[in-house]
Amino acid sequence: MAEPTPTPSTSTFVIRFWREGPAAELRWRGRIEHLQSGQSASFLELEDALAFVRKLGVMADPRAPPRRIER
Repeated sequence: MAEPTPTPSTSTFVIRFWREGPAAELRWRGRIEHLQSGQSASFLELEDALAFVRKLGVMADPRAPPRRIER
């Protein structure tokens, strides 16, 4: 029998991007929502969106050491 994993096998996110500001200072903004939990976050940098996903435990941080699953 397979051990249960600490993260769900499927997670769904909605990411919205839009531009704002005057033409000379135009910048992109974004908002990400995790549909299973209803949690969401706004971001200016794509790395912040990835940090949100990692915070939910959906995607491991490639810089972090592997997590050990206790049995």
